Amino acid sequence: MILIIDDDIGVGKSLSLLFRENGYRTLEAEDPTMGLEQMKHHPVALVMLDMNFTVETIGDEGLDALKKIKEAHPMVPVILITGWGHMALAIDGMKAGAADFINKPWDNYYVLEAAKTAMALNVSVADTSSDHRRLDGEYDFSEIVGEDPKLLEVLERVARVAPTDASVFILGESGTGKELIAKALHKNSGRKAKPFVEVNLGGISASLFESEMFGHKKGAFTDAHADRAARFEAANNGTIFLDEIGELPLAQQVKLLRVLQDRKFELPGSSETKSVNIRIVSATNRNLLKEVT
Repeated sequence: MILIIDDDIGVGKSLSLLFRENGYRTLEAEDPTMGLEQMKHHPVALVMLDMNFTVETIGDEGLDALKKIKEAHPMVPVILITGWGHMALAIDGMKAGAADFINKPWDNYYVLEAAKTAMALNVSVADTSSDHRRLDGEYDFSEIVGEDPKLLEVLERVARVAPTDASVFILGESGTGKELIAKALHKNSGRKAKPFVEVNLGGISASLFESEMFGHKKGAFTDAHADRAARFEAANNGTIFLDEIGELPLAQQVKLLRVLQDRKFELPGSSETKSVNIRIVSATNRNLLKEVT
């Protein structure tokens, strides 16, 4: 059951209708106090939580509600949703235990995928007796070798999130196999027959970044002697793996933002806007949460 906590009745009804049309049961609450009371009496699997319940729009009410929900029900995932989203608020929410952060107006497909992923990842790994042989019988982990319990826990998570279209961020030190995990996510997804495009963002110079990622039209700049296809376009209907995303300079991060959010980009040298249907998997060996705080 999905609990929607939002003081805007229209928002609550819209989200409830969306989830019900896709086979979920829902509850609605107009404020966090009512929501917590609902959770005492119903088996809630996910909370969709608004961030503002007064005229203030800084999100403190939502963060306070998130902390209370996680204290009372630590195993229930919470997705934050707000019309006043910004990066600092998203970071504070994730640090407080949120599973995801969605801006209003939302994209229905993304909301459903975020909800599906949050609930899938909440399945306790301890409830499954894992071994590599069993996993290999159900999934394609042929490139990954090992029986360490920590590795099997990672593979269980990969198995649960792979069938969704959720974006995935892989953290780990150099040499720990982040690329193999990215490939496993693709091979066990509904996109497995489509392209898997790997991009090492740490190896692309700032001057070539736009041409590599977004392509260009002939004549867009001095050395543009022919049209160039974008990496994002090459990955259309498949998966793009953005490796070493932590090495990307701030100026290039801004240029990636639109395609990460809307799956749209503008071709350099043209006013043409292109749309792509891609799953985004990224990885870094850096502690980005520490670096942005």
